[in-house]
Amino acid sequence: MDEGRLIAWHKKEGDHVAKGEVLFEVETDKANMEIESPASGILRRILVAAGTSVPVTTLVALLSDTADEPIAEAAPPAGAPPASPAGSAPSSDGERVRSSPAARKRAQELGVDINAVRGTGPGGRIGIADVEAAAAAKAPASALAAAGAATREKREPLSKMRRAVADAMTRSFREAPQFSISRDVDMTNANTRRKAAGVSYTDVIVAAAATALRAHPRLRSRFDGDAIVTSDAIHVGIAVALEAGLIVPVIRDADAKALGALRDEREALEAAVGTGHARADAFGGAAITISNLGTFGVDRFTAIVNPPEASILAVGRVADRVVVVNGAAAVRPVCSLTLTVDHRVADGADAARYLADVAKELEAA
Repeated sequence: MDEGRLIAWHKKEGDHVAKGEVLFEVETDKANMEIESPASGILRRILVAAGTSVPVTTLVALLSDTADEPIAEAAPPAGAPPASPAGSAPSSDGERVRSSPAARKRAQELGVDINAVRGTGPGGRIGIADVEAAAAAKAPASALAAAGAATREKREPLSKMRRAVADAMTRSFREAPQFSISRDVDMTNANTRRKAAGVSYTDVIVAAAATALRAHPRLRSRFDGDAIVTSDAIHVGIAVALEAGLIVPVIRDADAKALGALRDEREALEAAVGTGHARADAFGGAAITISNLGTFGVDRFTAIVNPPEASILAVGRVADRVVVVNGAAAVRPVCSLTLTVDHRVADGADAARYLADVAKELEAA
């Protein structure tokens, strides 16, 4: 992201703030994130009011150790571009209109002259909404009404979250060569453990995927230019479908947590992203993502890798099927797992061994 909207302050000027305490909330393309104070002290001055959109690196407040300590006047962040009048054109020395990269890209897509757009952001900064408003104003109202009546279509600008999903998935499919492998898993024993612990199938699958990752460093790696970066931390992302789009909060150190703890953390994360009040540390750093569409009655599907991760595990529904057990037909609860992998990081044999270990964890008595 290159800008965000500060939507609420949790403290007011003069309040004491402890390090790690929630100080304010920011609306991003993923969710409303609670931002913790980087230090303890007195909140002396709020520089950005709630409801204001500002570029990243903007100074938003001043903290001091004591209530009467002298504080310097706030200066613009280092490297911040100078403010320019709203809708200004390039100057004679080639200075560009102050706008975000996303806004310039959107202007190009819509055929809008960025120099003619009136910015409503700080210092006249032009955002995506300004570009889309200018594009809408260009079209005659009568033509829009006629087109709407003829086609019965409704055009809605992309939300921040939907745009983020679109950009990430396009980048993933364009940049990462991906392959997928599948196998069916007998969930009889996993179901027994699930019921005993009072958890969901998602929780036992997260536990199995995290435990199996310990022996497969390739599957907890990521491609980074001319190197492969492997992490010792086994964090697992959980794909959550919201009305506005798909979001992936992360369970930290999932391999070290009991089923009950995994359930509690998953439910807390899902509740937080569902209400739009997830903490900033709820996202990023996952080694793998689990996407479970079994609750929607889907038998099997193939998911796209969530960059910069190298793999994603797609989970179908658990359903009774007739299988062969010890040479005889039997009815067992079976689940189809499909693992999609970035081929730059791992090969088919790596993926097959990992998926076999996940199945082994789930089928173990």
